[in-house]
Amino acid sequence: WLEGHALWHQTGLPFVRRDRGSGEIVRSKSKADFLRSRGAAFPGADASSPAPECPICFAPYDNAFRTPLLLPPCAHTFCLQCLAQMCLYLKTFQSFQCPLCRAPVPLPLGGVPCLPPNMEVVALLPPDQRGNLQRVWLERSQLCYWKPQPAYNPGPLAPGPGQDVLVKLQLTGSPLGHPAPGQAVNLVTVRAHRRPLACQDLCHSFWCLLLLVAVCFVALFCTIFFPI
Repeated sequence: WLEGHALWHQTGLPFVRRDRGSGEIVRSKSKADFLRSRGAAFPGADASSPAPECPICFAPYDNAFRTPLLLPPCAHTFCLQCLAQMCLYLKTFQSFQCPLCRAPVPLPLGGVPCLPPNMEVVALLPPDQRGNLQRVWLERSQLCYWKPQPAYNPGPLAPGPGQDVLVKLQLTGSPLGHPAPGQAVNLVTVRAHRRPLACQDLCHSFWCLLLLVAVCFVALFCTIFFPI
């Protein structure tokens, strides 16, 4: 829909779209034909509820790496992965241009994943994804999120109870607008109770530092009062 809206402004023709194979602009006979053309690639899509997709990569939105993000200045929507690839080398509070209207968009603290999701598009996602948006963050050139695992998994090589899976997506492996082959991600199994480990490490470092200070104090005391 966003691409058709942009082409409407460029060509002056309503209900237009760009053919994915030839790249030519095609005009639909009616709004219903236009909606069917936008949702034909998705099973179960009809004219009243076309499956939402990113206008850059034409991939359907989801609740993780393809989360629909809203650009506040112009209200255009794109998927998280495409925007993250665009802004990969930008610093916080620098601006990038909207791919459709070229409006300047400031990059928020935390990067592209901190842009607000478009809840109107989220409402069109499958029922199991609507109320379960993953908390994705950017780590260098990778998008990451924790994927919770069920309490019991009978698979011998599957993560056990109380464990989560860290899902990563490398942004530099494929050009903008072209998903990586097979949507390759790295899965790393970790324990669910990972936050307290930081406190344990901090306490361990504190006691090591305290022991080092005590040893230095004893050595200094012996040097002063019991010189050789």
